[in-house]
Amino acid sequence: MKRWIWIVITLVIALSIGGYAFARHSQNEKLYTDAMQRGSLQISNKNYTAAETAYTNALKRKPNDEKASTILNQTQSFMSANDLFKDREFANAKSGYQSVANTKSGSELLKNRAQSQLTLIKTIQSNNKKYDAIYNQALNETGEGKYAESNSTLDKIFSDKSIKQSYYKDVLQKAEKLRDKNNSALNGSSSSTSNDFESSNSSSDSNTTNNPNVAPNKNASLTSSEKKAAANYKGSNEYTVTPSQKEINGKEITASQIASARKQISAAGIDSNAMSDQDVRNVIKGAHNSNESIGKYVKAHY
Repeated sequence: MKRWIWIVITLVIALSIGGYAFARHSQNEKLYTDAMQRGSLQISNKNYTAAETAYTNALKRKPNDEKASTILNQTQSFMSANDLFKDREFANAKSGYQSVANTKSGSELLKNRAQSQLTLIKTIQSNNKKYDAIYNQALNETGEGKYAESNSTLDKIFSDKSIKQSYYKDVLQKAEKLRDKNNSALNGSSSSTSNDFESSNSSSDSNTTNNPNVAPNKNASLTSSEKKAAANYKGSNEYTVTPSQKEINGKEITASQIASARKQISAAGIDSNAMSDQDVRNVIKGAHNSNESIGKYVKAHY
């Protein structure tokens, strides 16, 4: 009789444990599903930061879930591209949006929005190219002392219906400055030459002057001590890291993600200009692995 009692007790315990495990699994599945649905809804509402949080929470329920990880990375890439676009860094933004559009098994809505932005950037870059050509022609005319002709050329920029859009702020300001100089020269108050101005080749994207992450001129020479230090260097740099150190979940960290991360690092009070691109990648990877924002991660570790 005692044997049957122990069998019954064992069965009750087993069923209780099994029931608890099943209930816990079911609850975890529900929380995961709810988080994924919230993420989708927030993307639909263009609340990308909230979407990022939702997919991060989904990964807490299923740490290795490919779907949640893919859409989280896609959302973060889209946010980074948006930041670059707002700063009129169109070439880097284009790279970011292209990465979003090329994501397989991700959010179709993000893909469509990225494609729309790519079309817009194509138009912006085309217009900037047109404005640059007009500005450079006017600049040459100013250099030749043809101030009235230069103003007439600049009118092609000012009369264009698109020039007042914020995308073209840089070239518009330069054109207005050149017109002011021309008018001063025509009024006899100053003498303007083309040496007073820069060419407009940087109107579409920022140049790399003084950027510590841009390779120096290949003709620059090293001192003997610098050459010796370089030969003795045993650490990691942009050329010695392995491919996996440049990736998250098997996907390469894009230039747009690096540029956006630099802004977030600087906003957190850390000098991002003192970091190499690989340093920034390490921050991105660390924040991702810790399920933290870049700002929070870099404050804690740098």
